[in-house]
Amino acid sequence: ALLRRKSPEHAEEALRAGKVTLDPVSCTVSIGEQKIDIGHAEFKLLKFLMAHPERVFSRSQLLDKVWGNHVAIEERTVDVHVLRLRKALKDSENLIKTVRSVGYMLTEKQ
Repeated sequence: ALLRRKSPEHAEEALRAGKVTLDPVSCTVSIGEQKIDIGHAEFKLLKFLMAHPERVFSRSQLLDKVWGNHVAIEERTVDVHVLRLRKALKDSENLIKTVRSVGYMLTEKQ
């Protein structure tokens, strides 16, 4: 229980936000009853954001937490993956909010 609270992105139960459900065991994402295809990086990004709702993360924090601090990629790469994720989420794209001059967050509020 302590490990799940400390690192909720490592939990094995399904994560939900709005109509979106992410199952970490089967590595699937569905909107309602329909499964959607997303890349591995987008899956990891969505999983991290869903595990930490209503919290803003900078691009560098997302790079460290999602990709790991051993990866040498530019911060703007996060923007590309967020864009791809929003396209895959279609009508639920508003779950991922851009916070100007800070970063990104997952929110169910409009």
